[in-house]
Amino acid sequence: MTEQKAGKLPQKIVAEIVSVGDEITTGYILNTNAPFLSQSLAEIGVRVLYHTTVSDDMDAMVDAFAVALRRADVVICTGGLGPTKDDLTRQAAAAVLGVELTFDQPSFDHIVQLFSRRGREMPDSNRIQAYFPQGSRIIYNPNGTAPGFVFEDKRNRLPDVPIAYGSLKSGAGLDGEFIFLTFPGVPAELEEMWRGQEGRPAIERFVNRLSGGKRTVYRTKLIHSFGAGESVVEARLPGLIDRDHFPTVGITAKNSVITLRIFAEGASEEECEKQIDEISRDVFSKVGDFVFGEDGETLAGALCNNLRPQCRKVGVLEWSTQGRLAEQIDSDVLGFGRIFGDADRELFVKLFGDSSQTPINQRKTHTKHETFSSTFYVDNVPISKELQALYDAERRGETVDYLLAIGPYPVALEEANTKSGAVDVAFIDFRDPALPVMRRDTFAFGGQPAMINALFCNRAMDILLRNQ
Repeated sequence: MTEQKAGKLPQKIVAEIVSVGDEITTGYILNTNAPFLSQSLAEIGVRVLYHTTVSDDMDAMVDAFAVALRRADVVICTGGLGPTKDDLTRQAAAAVLGVELTFDQPSFDHIVQLFSRRGREMPDSNRIQAYFPQGSRIIYNPNGTAPGFVFEDKRNRLPDVPIAYGSLKSGAGLDGEFIFLTFPGVPAELEEMWRGQEGRPAIERFVNRLSGGKRTVYRTKLIHSFGAGESVVEARLPGLIDRDHFPTVGITAKNSVITLRIFAEGASEEECEKQIDEISRDVFSKVGDFVFGEDGETLAGALCNNLRPQCRKVGVLEWSTQGRLAEQIDSDVLGFGRIFGDADRELFVKLFGDSSQTPINQRKTHTKHETFSSTFYVDNVPISKELQALYDAERRGETVDYLLAIGPYPVALEEANTKSGAVDVAFIDFRDPALPVMRRDTFAFGGQPAMINALFCNRAMDILLRNQ
């Protein structure tokens, strides 16, 4: 059953982030500014509803700015403030705002001084960086030649602007106020300027004025699980991920890690915390057997955090994943790591036995719930002489409590598409050296090739985490 919002929320302040640059639209660089700004805006009660990316094209930028200023209260533009002819943010902004560009002598002096301190002569092209839309306030850039600006006004003062498609209302057809900020695209410069008086504090003042000091609070919580597919998790939480559910709960999958994202909004921190706590309890009661962490925690981090207080160490043998598992485990937890090549394919079976020879009546699943694995469990096994010798040689006299091994992948795609297309993951508990316990899980080989290594590393870590 869908939950309903209790009480009236403060006025919702909506934001749009416009990222400018051919380097972003062509995929040459990854845009990290938008996530940073989105998270920062949520902290001060501003909901980001739009991310727009636009190339260094005057018409495209005018279109993007004109649309953004009519549908968002807070518009932040990053990029396009350099000195070259493809840096057009200030010109496009002036056109959309209906004002002229004016020269600011203190900004120009600062740019000249920066060049002088660096022992360089300033090119004439840098003079353009001291021009700003008339009526704007300058965002000081302490360590760069690209200052930004803040422009605040009422929407009914926005002029008619021809755009490439359709038509936009202007003048009397608009209501409300907006704040428009621009920053350079260099992340370090943006973040430093964001902390200044005309960065985040300017938006906070704007939000407080529009909301009468009663702004909406937004908070997000992530819950990570592994061992059940996306559809299985959703089936266990009926109605929770519906788009009209409040608070909003989203679900994403990456390398078979399923993440539930709880997005709460309310009039106070306490109200958001209450919403998150209620949903979290529901999630843990229904899929808690698969949950390994929250927020920024990873499966590798959860494993290491579990082993470290117990002073436990794990040794790793890898055939197919070629060291990727060992490199994820912290050095104080990793006892040793060993990589084997294609020439050692048969060694895995010699060391850990042949899973196909295990009688059906000795096989049993390790969980009562739906998972993506087909497993069997072998208890109190004698360790082969080869494995004991390898184990002793690798640990170099140091006690290792657990051993994880990821077997070889199928040798060819044709093999992977048959019933024999499977990969084994072996786990041995050496805490009692006289009576080791071994378990070997057999997983079907398949999925996106680029994700296979991460998937099997996660499967190995999940087995150890579950068998503490």
